[in-house]
Amino acid sequence: MCMNKKIKFEWDANKNMLNQKKHNVPFEIAQYAFTDDNRVILEDIEHSTKTEKRYYCLGKIGEGIVTVRFTY
Repeated sequence: MCMNKKIKFEWDANKNMLNQKKHNVPFEIAQYAFTDDNRVILEDIEHSTKTEKRYYCLGKIGEGIVTVRFTY
């Protein structure tokens, strides 16, 4: 499947700083996990609520695999 749709990412600047300190990965880089043709998207049942579903994106960035939690 070819996806040519442009996606805009938004995030909280404070969470971005915390993520960099905790995982050494800024959100600006983590967003590239979504461009991996072999990425896997899974529902995060444990953290989802009735009003907001949460997901994981597992994708390769460079030589590493990154897990990104997200909503949309």
